[in-house]
Amino acid sequence: MPRREPLPHEEFLWDGGYHWGEWLEPGTVAGQHMQQDHGSVGTAFLHRSAQLLARIGPMLGHDKEVRRFEQLAAKALEAWRTEFIGPEGALTPDTQANHVRALAFGLVPDELRAQTATRLVELIRAADTHLGTGFLATPYLLPVLTDAGNVDLAFELIYRDTPPSWLYMVERGATTVWELWEGIDTEGTPHESLNHYSKGAVISWLHRYVAGIGLVEPAYRRFRVDPRRGGGLTWAEAVHDSPYGRIESSWQEDGATFRLTVTVPPGTAAEVVMPDGSRRDQGPGSQNYDCPLPIP
Repeated sequence: MPRREPLPHEEFLWDGGYHWGEWLEPGTVAGQHMQQDHGSVGTAFLHRSAQLLARIGPMLGHDKEVRRFEQLAAKALEAWRTEFIGPEGALTPDTQANHVRALAFGLVPDELRAQTATRLVELIRAADTHLGTGFLATPYLLPVLTDAGNVDLAFELIYRDTPPSWLYMVERGATTVWELWEGIDTEGTPHESLNHYSKGAVISWLHRYVAGIGLVEPAYRRFRVDPRRGGGLTWAEAVHDSPYGRIESSWQEDGATFRLTVTVPPGTAAEVVMPDGSRRDQGPGSQNYDCPLPIP
């Protein structure tokens, strides 16, 4: 029976109006999906958006607005936790996308992060080690897994070539990223757009984690190069054109040695983290590093 009076936290639930939600999540039907309650998605992004505005405000001289957005972010977070975290820490809805978002946006308290990450892995394994995310959570899936200590699973997902997966598109002859995971079916029939960005956001993981180029300070004035090995890869390289100039990371391994070359542009500095855990500070210029393999 519906409640006669709304609870205090419901003021900050974004659960009404026209909403795309986790668009084209595997196993959903587009027309039906748009009629569902997407409160967990909308409220999560209300918190995230307000939180980002509170962080950006001081950089742009909008100090007076910061407190208002901080309060809105806190209230939306409280509402999300009240509505979508159960008494034993289980999340509703129990989907990969919801668990990814909870970890990426800091929606769950610190004491529930390990439990939430474990459940995410369980959901992926229950899907025969396939992803189950749509437009909104896919960009965060592999970073969340890697940050939670599941980099091997992240590599497993990126190597999958049966739907839903990135390489299924390649196997079907794609030269662009599709809107739908199965944009061209086994009969060769196209569905939805065959040139969409969202699922292609996986490139961020390849740059930030496999090549290891990560932001530390705005505009990459300081950055970190911390490559992650796995999946049988023996080399990787990437560049980023920052406002200060080109950043480069290139590594290879030969079974005995891991070798990394880092290029730091003028006016910036980098922290270089090797797979053996050793750290070095590097100023402008190119420098080579190596460490022995295998690494535990």
